[in-house]
Amino acid sequence: MNMHHQRPPRFLRDTREAYLGGVCAGIARGLRMRPLGIRVAVAAAAVLFTTPTLIAYAVAWLLMDSREEYRLP
Repeated sequence: MNMHHQRPPRFLRDTREAYLGGVCAGIARGLRMRPLGIRVAVAAAAVLFTTPTLIAYAVAWLLMDSREEYRLP
């Protein structure tokens, strides 16, 4: 049986694609999605759950390293 071992996605803030802090762009890049989908989901969550969403975004911004720090393509 051929088992493929894939690394879990690595989430790094993508400040080159950022609108605010690069969190959504970094998550989208880690999940191999377009940033717009993540941004729409975060915006919807912010409307429905404002405080928890803003706290989660701020924590992600603080904890996620910047993509430029690692010079990834």
